[in-house]
Amino acid sequence: MRRPPRNKVTNTLLVDGDAILKTSYYGAKNMYYNGTHIGGLYQFVTTLRKVINENIVDKVYVFWDGEFSGKLRYKKLPEYKANRGKDYENGSVPQDVDLLLQKERVKLYLEELFIRQYQDPVVESDDCIGYYCQNIKPNEKVVIITNDRDMCQLINENVSVFFQDKKTRITPDNFNKFFGFHHENALLMKILQGDTSDNIKGVKGVKAKTIIKHIPEVVTQKVTLEEIFVKLEDIQSQRKKRLVALDNIINGVTSGSQGKRLYEINREIMDLSSPMITEGCKDGLDHLFDAHIDPDGRTNKNLLHMMSEDGIIEAIPGGYDGYLNYLMPFQNIIKKEKKLYLKS
Repeated sequence: MRRPPRNKVTNTLLVDGDAILKTSYYGAKNMYYNGTHIGGLYQFVTTLRKVINENIVDKVYVFWDGEFSGKLRYKKLPEYKANRGKDYENGSVPQDVDLLLQKERVKLYLEELFIRQYQDPVVESDDCIGYYCQNIKPNEKVVIITNDRDMCQLINENVSVFFQDKKTRITPDNFNKFFGFHHENALLMKILQGDTSDNIKGVKGVKAKTIIKHIPEVVTQKVTLEEIFVKLEDIQSQRKKRLVALDNIINGVTSGSQGKRLYEINREIMDLSSPMITEGCKDGLDHLFDAHIDPDGRTNKNLLHMMSEDGIIEAIPGGYDGYLNYLMPFQNIIKKEKKLYLKS
């Protein structure tokens, strides 16, 4: 008796564009061609090539931050990303002009490589990735490439995260090894601790080690905020002198502008399972997810011309002779996209 065919798994790569570009750019500050810095461009494409080459990938989406990205959170928390010099009224662009130029050039390369891209003026790339992960199709497996620890909360049996700085893919099975607590508590830990990189205050005087010391359950199982309150109140009632840090957790004490709404506001602006996204952005993403890429005008000749013009061709192993080998990891994606277009 013939067995019924198994449902084919679709493997999708989601790229946090700005995070990877910045790492690429600042990691190759000394890479120039004819006096022009090309490190960000070269390392971005090479990083993407490496990840695609090491994983079975059917589709790739790159999400970018727009000029006013983060404005939705800024309206909820005025100090949001104030430490990064963000201007949510007039718009923000990278202070390094070279970085901005290379970002636009990367986008042109990705167009030729049949890679889908999306950028919204006010919605952050994190939220676009979060929205995608809320709409994963049956038999789809997703890998996110980033350095942003916010993505930890999206990890589940269908979603893993490749952190570029750790050079490995984080899954539910190995998450504890790298972060020291259960993966389903990633959002909870951020709500309590806040996020220094985004200038989001958490509970005053509380770090991860404080939480793990008094609530060891966070290491092995999912824990709710309400369960933490009950456990800490029990601990405090048995002590002669109450610990200030534990009372701060119970009462939600913070030095941030959230005040008594600390937990409510932090959850609202940190929870990527409920991404901060506009209806217009949802419509744009829905169209991007389902639309087929028109191959008309996209050719390897265009890529070769740009790579020659930018000096990338001289940086890849083998130069012109290594050009096709360098692009080989992308060819499978290109072929699949062309077939999808012809079927549409």
